[in-house]
Amino acid sequence: MLRRKLVRSFWLKASLITMAMFAVVGVLVALIVTSSASSEKLETVRRVIVDVDAGADDAWALFHLLATPGVFVEAISCVRGNTNATNVGRNVLRILTALNGEKKVPVYVGSNERLMTAVPVVLPENMFFGSDGFSDVDFGDSQPDMTLLKSNGTLAKLYRIISEHRNDISFISLGPLTNLALLLKVYPETRQWIREVFIMGGNRHGVGNTQNAAEINFYNDPEAANIVINNYQGNITILPWETASRDNLVMNQTWRFDFLGSKPNPFMAILNPVERKALGPTDNWMPCDALVAMAFTHPHLITESKRYTANVELHGWLTRGQLVLDHANEGKGNVTIIDNMDTAGVERLLITLASY
Repeated sequence: MLRRKLVRSFWLKASLITMAMFAVVGVLVALIVTSSASSEKLETVRRVIVDVDAGADDAWALFHLLATPGVFVEAISCVRGNTNATNVGRNVLRILTALNGEKKVPVYVGSNERLMTAVPVVLPENMFFGSDGFSDVDFGDSQPDMTLLKSNGTLAKLYRIISEHRNDISFISLGPLTNLALLLKVYPETRQWIREVFIMGGNRHGVGNTQNAAEINFYNDPEAANIVINNYQGNITILPWETASRDNLVMNQTWRFDFLGSKPNPFMAILNPVERKALGPTDNWMPCDALVAMAFTHPHLITESKRYTANVELHGWLTRGQLVLDHANEGKGNVTIIDNMDTAGVERLLITLASY
């Protein structure tokens, strides 16, 4: 009897110890899974700095990036392009205010000049988006808080963000490349610390939208474009002018205004008069900057692309600012040219934005 009790006691203790061990293992597994899930969740966040010369086209791209889950806009930097850098900042703040994000994303005023030669003189009536970059639309008393615009030490602040998130910051350039070129030269460490670069600009067949062969962003600061292409050796993805001009990616104004523009959100209330005035009587609407933002957030929408080594023409009388690709060695190099995107997918994202 005593022996039977001892055996029973032994097995009872063994069972309790086994149950305790399983409980501990279960807790450890749960912790590991939770930790792994948290780590995976953190890794899915894509941090970006967006450089703009806003422009309604820039505004669409900003709206898309800000509204896309998993994308965190660390900063917006402003460069002279459609208008001077301060006006660009005002337009950006106007958009952020409409989206209740004016105090969430820092906005920095960057370069107000191209790197070397004088900025071409353009009369206000010849500027696509008017002298203020937003078609000189009168918004009345609805003005953004300009005290939120940060005007000092822009490069140092961008450098700090990139340094704190090394190899985790994607740089998206939607205007002339002046700010990025200065960053790469003043802080050469950023050439290794920036994760990747996305650019709306340049051309791949010599078709531009200036009086000669260049696309306007590269034409507005050819030296800056040259510095970026030759000094940043990471992955550069470019959506060139010819791609933005493809028939399947050029939308029509009827759909833009009667469908997208009819959605009751404050973003549309700002962009409708801005774009309606700029676009004029043609029926074309080209959301070029939004396309490169969508290529960043939804790479599966890219249906055609090719890789090259590249350079930028600085000396040609008729071709200054043209992006030049090494076609003889297609498939090599660090520059990916986006040649086409999924039209239906782009339209779905635009509809989602309009309904935001």
